[in-house]
Amino acid sequence: MSNTEKIIDGLKLAGLCLFAFSVVFSVSAVQAALFLVLAALLAGKYRDGTLSAEIKGLVRHPLFIPWAVYLGACLLAASLAFFPKKGFSQLNSDFLKYVCLATLLLAVKKDRVPLISRFYTSAALFSAVIGIYKMLQAVPGVSPNSDFRARAFMNPVRYGEIMAIATLFILAKLLLSKKEDSRAEKAFYAVAGAASFAAVILSQTRGAYLGLFAGLGCMFLFSKGARLRMAGLLLALLLIGGATMRFNPALSQRFTSMAETASSGSTSDEAINIRLDLWRLGAKMFLTHPIVGVGPDNVKPVFTKFKPDLIFGTTWGSLHNLYLHQAAERGLVGLGALLFLFLAMFVFALQLFRAAPGPFTLWAACVLPAHYVMNITEISFQHVHTSFAVFMALAFASAYSKGIPETN
Repeated sequence: MSNTEKIIDGLKLAGLCLFAFSVVFSVSAVQAALFLVLAALLAGKYRDGTLSAEIKGLVRHPLFIPWAVYLGACLLAASLAFFPKKGFSQLNSDFLKYVCLATLLLAVKKDRVPLISRFYTSAALFSAVIGIYKMLQAVPGVSPNSDFRARAFMNPVRYGEIMAIATLFILAKLLLSKKEDSRAEKAFYAVAGAASFAAVILSQTRGAYLGLFAGLGCMFLFSKGARLRMAGLLLALLLIGGATMRFNPALSQRFTSMAETASSGSTSDEAINIRLDLWRLGAKMFLTHPIVGVGPDNVKPVFTKFKPDLIFGTTWGSLHNLYLHQAAERGLVGLGALLFLFLAMFVFALQLFRAAPGPFTLWAACVLPAHYVMNITEISFQHVHTSFAVFMALAFASAYSKGIPETN
């Protein structure tokens, strides 16, 4: 390997490690890391004369058509939006997601996955410690004006979601750990898993709870040969959860309000009532414009057209449910494209797991259903922290399974 090749490879690896670490913390840093990886990747492929072949490989990739359909639906909805300028600005964000996934699929190699994943786990542990510390600082009576929820570098909702995604990765590593793994490595993942799980609970994020439960259910379903160990992990999580809830009595209210809403359809919880109102508004927008919706990123500009009396005195840019949000913004065309994409990504991840069962492929197969459930109460797919982390899971799984599956 020449010096130039070593430099390019080093930059690519540095970018991937920075990506894995910063996806837990910073939108700006993770995007900068992504473009560093992309630049190094393009430079290396151009120098090797393989750039054209790699592009053709991406076109043959099983996720290319679903992404093309989704981006095409976004383009159509933006063209017919109430405010096309805002619609096209959202298209940039949608295209960046595909750029992220394609870059990671090409850049992440099997021999580098363990190192990159340690950076990710270290970031999760660091973020968990900071989030729990901030929550303890906000103990009622000590700092009465603070929100008694764990968080770090972002709002508690996004924090809870990103920590739930990280927790699923750490649990997959613990569940399918190898005999040759050192005690130090196992201890590292055990501490990181306990801290990350506690941070999810203390974030008081309902979507993260639901998503984590869905991911754990899939993990139990898929890990047939390791269910005894899975039962042990679940017992440990229950103990950690019970101990954690003692530090935050408001947590019980979060669970009871969810149960109350499910059983009676009403609750005194303000956050849930806001979501219910937003979901009704989203349904109204969709029924009024069922084919292509009001346009991407057009919910807030047209809010008063559909809800003159506002919701809790303000207009909202998010309907706090990705599926209703995209139906309202992009109609049946956009919602159908989104569901097609989600199904294709899950099938891809499941195929990778069946071809090469292991912690990285298990994570991808479990984190996608978890992410889809999280989007019932949020629009997490449209946020960098969560969507980029999910794409990293797919890239890890693809690299671990020795290659990217292609269609004929």
